[in-house]
Amino acid sequence: MSGKKILAIGFVIVLLVAIPLTVFLIQQQQKTKSSANTTTVLSLVPTPQNNVTPGTDVTLNVMLDPGGNQVSFVKFIITYDTGQLAVKGGNSLRFSTWKASNGDTVTPQVLDGPRYDATNGTMTMTISVQSSPQHVISTPTQIASVVFDTTKLTQSTQVKFDQGNSQVLSINNKDRFNENVLNLTNPAIIAPPVPTTPSPSPSPSPSVTQIPTPTDSPTPTTVTQAITGPTCSSLTIDPSAQGTPPFTVNLTANGQDYNSTISDVKFDFGDGQTQDIASSAGIGTNSISVLQSHIYNDPGNYTATVVLTDANGSISPIGVCTVAISVNNEQLAEAPTATITQTPSPLPPTGPTQLITFGSIGAVITVIGAVLLLAL
Repeated sequence: MSGKKILAIGFVIVLLVAIPLTVFLIQQQQKTKSSANTTTVLSLVPTPQNNVTPGTDVTLNVMLDPGGNQVSFVKFIITYDTGQLAVKGGNSLRFSTWKASNGDTVTPQVLDGPRYDATNGTMTMTISVQSSPQHVISTPTQIASVVFDTTKLTQSTQVKFDQGNSQVLSINNKDRFNENVLNLTNPAIIAPPVPTTPSPSPSPSPSVTQIPTPTDSPTPTTVTQAITGPTCSSLTIDPSAQGTPPFTVNLTANGQDYNSTISDVKFDFGDGQTQDIASSAGIGTNSISVLQSHIYNDPGNYTATVVLTDANGSISPIGVCTVAISVNNEQLAEAPTATITQTPSPLPPTGPTQLITFGSIGAVITVIGAVLLLAL
């Protein structure tokens, strides 16, 4: 085989390698574009609302914390228990105006809703600033409010967002079209007064016609004597008990005290951090429903617990209200052990490093191809 044929074959091989490599590099460049900050939070406040008399209207505000984003579009779906709450007329859900950074009072455009589904217990609204980027939400802002009828309220109930079907869009330069920047939603608790245990009626005094016997039943006191301090009835977690760091959870503690008032709720998150709540709604009454958020920054298995303290200094039984939380770092699990121990950051090399490496290889292949072409 002549030298020219060998060079021609070599040139064809270089082309076969260089073309797919070029396509790959273009795809990698597209993938390395900065994505939006998924740091926006939707919350229902104030919460918890305890000792709500059934039949009293309850108003919850929809708060949006952009978390550094420039929010221009919000679609949210609120869910509730139709066995406990009801929509308060056709104007139950309504948008709010807000002040923009330039001082303008913003009235958002309602693109959809409000829509009510009394069967499934949902309310939906979609709002936007449309073509007015100067009116975007860049600071924590109330964007709507909702009023509930509590006529059917018999027990503590939760009002929350359908996070999977809610959407928040931002107009930052690094945001991609239709990229949802919603990271977290915080629910609200609505609870009726906790019924108090009535004192047992005393036994009637024996009259002169009654003959006392040793078998006379004593006055029942078992119930009031058994309850001597606060009781934690439940500790719930939302949205999940499993995730990857930084993993944010919402813990809700419910409890009561029939002999005193609850003065302190202590959360132990199991990662060395605790939080004492002494001024939340419900503190100072005989029934509480306290919501506390916490972020787990390190992977591991944790057990969160809650202990209640009343005004008499009595505490609830330890270990009754607990929840197991699992925080797994998937990137650490996939990386070799040597890389984890030797590299300060647990994250693997990102896209730009790969582009530099493959770009250098592509440049070398291109030079080789040019030399072969000139040799022909």
